[in-house]
Amino acid sequence: MLLFCAVREVLSHIASLGVTVVWFVWGHAGIAPRLSELGPAPDSATAAEDVASGHAGDACPDGDRIPLLPDGRHAVMLNAYYLQEQAARALRDGEAQSTAVEEILSEAASLGVQLIRTNGHNDAPKKAGLTAIQTAPMQFDEVSFRGLDLVLHRAAHHDLKLVLTFGNYWNPYGGTRQYVAWAGLPNPVEGDARFFTDRGVIDHYKAYIRTLLNRRNTFDGTRYGDHPAVFGWELLNEPRGVGLDAEGNEMRAWVDEVAQLVKSLAPGHKVGTGEEGLDTSYAGYDEFFWKHQVRQEWLFRGGSSFRKNLESPYIDFGSVHLYPDGWMFPREHAAEAGERWISEHMAIARAFDKPLLIGEFGLRNRGGHFDKLGERRAIYNRWLACAHATGAGGIGPWLFANDDRPDWDDYTFYWTGGTDPADQAHLSKNRYVDLLQAAVQRSID
Repeated sequence: MLLFCAVREVLSHIASLGVTVVWFVWGHAGIAPRLSELGPAPDSATAAEDVASGHAGDACPDGDRIPLLPDGRHAVMLNAYYLQEQAARALRDGEAQSTAVEEILSEAASLGVQLIRTNGHNDAPKKAGLTAIQTAPMQFDEVSFRGLDLVLHRAAHHDLKLVLTFGNYWNPYGGTRQYVAWAGLPNPVEGDARFFTDRGVIDHYKAYIRTLLNRRNTFDGTRYGDHPAVFGWELLNEPRGVGLDAEGNEMRAWVDEVAQLVKSLAPGHKVGTGEEGLDTSYAGYDEFFWKHQVRQEWLFRGGSSFRKNLESPYIDFGSVHLYPDGWMFPREHAAEAGERWISEHMAIARAFDKPLLIGEFGLRNRGGHFDKLGERRAIYNRWLACAHATGAGGIGPWLFANDDRPDWDDYTFYWTGGTDPADQAHLSKNRYVDLLQAAVQRSID
């Protein structure tokens, strides 16, 4: 998720002290309903809302589904990146299970969601001896690795599928910067472009992937590349092409090389890039809307191309993320921009006959465009409905948390104590759980 770098550094520092940390268009006027047309903004979370209708806006044309799941259903997903870390802490404390992991998995199963997206990596040197898996180049902490084993094993027990990332573009949990530093290259930075071009760095990353996919789970003996709990792998969380060629060719070459390796070692699993949907031009997008109304041209200024990456024969599904206030979209266009980000990327994915996964989306609970929960719920419902209507393979909001996890992340929501998701007494924390429950029901109907 895209957070400001300073926030990420603060949270990483807190985590290094042993504290658990929770972990980021534009069409012509009148094309889709504006925020003001959603009705008066509720003064509290208990205001009446039509959350069950799930009506998509006019920017979301109906389309036949290109399914992500084998059963053809629209997938509803939860993001809970921290599961390996929680499991590793529990094992290091001598516990057989992680209470936090069990809570997340059991609640996900009860909600009926099909996928959970989580970290398949932990490369942070500051977490060495605590939760880091790779503590130095190709040196591994077995207890921390067993934490990931436990996550896969218990996900299979709950009949859930995982989408796992091999690494992070951003600094938390090591990131591209850490791989560049391990290679001994000068002045490594967050999102270092040399991660995608330096042969030594690429070979190291591939070696980690090879080790991970060939590992046999210590709880069930199953090789990761064959594990039934894994739905798919993402090459990196939110790869960006800053510092790469403007046409996206260097990123595409990296995608091809790494994804080909993954497909060879995990032929039964799906592979995605983990990207946010950035592109190198306005081709396929509403240029007027994005350029003159949203006014965030960096989304289309090159380095990495959603279209070009999705064209790779080794990529099975498209990946986009969506954070309108985090990306500084104007408030009055945020809701429509989300719908257009979904529908326009879905149209591109359709051209390649590949499913689209909206892997993350969110509006800040505080300090963003929409401080009132009722406003955010109405917009979330529109985006969930848009993904379903346009034929996207699946969608998952950021960030689902267990009850004891502090509400530090700007996008966190809970399912408090297994309460009725729409219980007004708990809506201030549950926030969006009933919307997901309704989305699951839509995928069944």
